[in-house]
Amino acid sequence: MEYFKQKARHHLFWSWWVYLFVGLFFVAGLVFGAMGVTVLDAETNTNLGAFLDEGISRLEQSLSFSETTRQAVLKNLGNLGKIGFLGMTVLGFPLVLIMIFTRGFALGFTIAFLVRDKALRGAALVLLAVLPPNLLAVPAYLVAAATAINFTFYLIRGRNGQRITPLNQYLLGYLLMMAFFSLILIGASFLEGYFSPLMIRLLGFGKFTGA
Repeated sequence: MEYFKQKARHHLFWSWWVYLFVGLFFVAGLVFGAMGVTVLDAETNTNLGAFLDEGISRLEQSLSFSETTRQAVLKNLGNLGKIGFLGMTVLGFPLVLIMIFTRGFALGFTIAFLVRDKALRGAALVLLAVLPPNLLAVPAYLVAAATAINFTFYLIRGRNGQRITPLNQYLLGYLLMMAFFSLILIGASFLEGYFSPLMIRLLGFGKFTGA
């Protein structure tokens, strides 16, 4: 256990700035996503509200938990696969940062729109349906992105003859980390596919559509 603590401290000592950079991109996405709601014109706002109401009604009337979970798993593992692949390319890390920014933008926009369009009901929807899966997914994405960027820099150092850890050993550790993140994202997918729709159904949000 002490060995892993030392490895973690060593990793954070040398990589804190990567985590900070990734976190800043995510926060920037959140902010810009929330700001994006404020610039919607009346027609777009109405159309999005109608689309939201229709989606909630569908969840209430005919819901396949297994199908929504399957879609969430495919989405999350697909995104993680892209992050992992981009980390293994020397020029891929800007795209990793764009993916993190986009994730933050989507989450910020969703939260801001729900709260603005549904007021207290929207805030309840955020707390009970939106946040639970993201409490697992967001940290997994952020750490996975930082891990991918670190791997990119490892490859760059290798071109300059500055590698300390052999490539096969570092690659194995990288793939194991991505496998670990995939397990977390599968857990987040089950929350997204089962728990969130169940909360929407049990609390009767469909009764408030059009409010």
